[in-house]
Formats: sequence, structure tokens, C-alpha cells
Amino acid sequence: MIKKFFLILILIGFNQLSAQTSSTSPEYEAKVIGGKEQIEQILQTQLTLPKTLLTSNFDTEITCFFDLDTSGKAVNIKMEGNINNALRNELLRVFNFWKFYKTLKLPNESRPYFLIFKLSTEKYNRYFKQKNKLTLKKPMSADSSFVIYTKADKSPEYYKNGDDGLAEFILSQIEYPKLAIEKSIEGTVVIEFVIETNGYITGITVKQGINAGCTEEALRLIKLTKWQPAILNNKFVRYKTNYPITFSLRNISKDNTSGSQMGQ
Repeated sequence: MIKKFFLILILIGFNQLSAQTSSTSPEYEAKVIGGKEQIEQILQTQLTLPKTLLTSNFDTEITCFFDLDTSGKAVNIKMEGNINNALRNELLRVFNFWKFYKTLKLPNESRPYFLIFKLSTEKYNRYFKQKNKLTLKKPMSADSSFVIYTKADKSPEYYKNGDDGLAEFILSQIEYPKLAIEKSIEGTVVIEFVIETNGYITGITVKQGINAGCTEEALRLIKLTKWQPAILNNKFVRYKTNYPITFSLRNISKDNTSGSQMGQ
């Protein structure tokens, strides 16, 4: 049985004078594309660990040192801390989900960036209660290449009653920002994201935003969604898509809970 860990991630810098000396100076901070929320979301939804690691009260800290290649991917990763091979291999796999900004110019330094992971069974168990509610309708093997597709034999769909279920969820959860109402702001927010092979989303970016809190509200809602993954060649695959949420003052209810329209 595989379980997933909830992690608290602390990003800190690395002193350019020594590979063994840490620094919290801002210039050495490793910065992921999408920010710290992106890192935490991927860790919370994508990290999987064997049950053997959870049989006791698991609480550990792991430091990962790494370089960045020209595309911003972490390479030459070195890990320090209380870590076994299963955990090491899984952390290496999870690094494939991230790309970083190259903020340092240190040609003679090895592994100038690092991340510190603090993992505990207690934090994981609190998170797993919510995540365990997602059940894939048609379990099958997942593509492990990390390729992101935009076409598939079967496109992903919202996990509960497809498009109708997604519209119902958004309309029941949305809150039209008060500032947008006061300023009579309307428009469409377009969010792009990747639907992973386990039904959760990563790689969230804003393709089109509007002011007064509407973009932030659309992001909040999209982050809550869960999906049946795309299928290609009888395997679940990673799939990039986008979704528009239109804020219209004409659709505001008295309790301000249905101020949007949706469509693909």
C-alpha cells in the first residue's frame, strides 16, 4: 500500500564559499517557477512512500543540494539526513515536477542551491484524510516519462460528474470579490494547469487575469479541483489544459455565491 506525505518545505540559500555552509541570505534562495505554493502543492499531491516508512512515528529532516541545468531543472542532487533508498528515490522522482529560476552565477561552485524537507507522519495523516476522497474510476498504469501532453485518446474530466459537476462545484464555492463588485469589474480569468496521472493538478499559471481579487479567487477554486486523468495508449498521462472562469455582475446572487460562468 502506498501513502503520500504532507510536507512542510523551507527554502533557504547556500553559501557560495563552501558546499557545507548554509546561508539564509536572499541571494542564495532557490526559487521555483510558480513559487513556494507550487512546491508545496506538488509535494502534497505527488509524493508517494511505502507503508514501511510509516509504521513508526516518522519525523525527519532531509537537505537536498543541487545544481540547475539550462532549462531550470535540478540536477546533480545530493541528499543529507536520515534517509533510506526508498525515500531517496522518491524525492529524486518528485524533483522532476519542478523547474527553478537560475538566480546565482557561480561557475566554480558545486550544488549551490538546496531545499530542506521536514517530514512527519502526523502532518501526513491530517492531509491524507482529505486526499483519500479521490477515487479513480478506471485504475490503470501511469506513464512515467514525465512528458506533458495536450492531446490524448481520452481527455481528462472533473472527477465528479464531468463538466456539469465542475460547474456545480464552482458555482457553489465562488465568492465574487467585494472590491470587484464595488468597482463594477467583470471579465474572464483563464487558468492553465497540468492534470497529473493521479488526478491532482500542478503547474498552475495565469494565462489571463483581471483585477480586484478575481484572479486570486479563480486560482483558489481551480486548486481545489480533482480530475479523472487523461488516457493515451491505455495509460494515464500528464495533460496540460486551461479553464476560463467568467466573472459577471449579472450573475451575482443575493448571498454572493454564484458570480461566475464557466466553459472550456
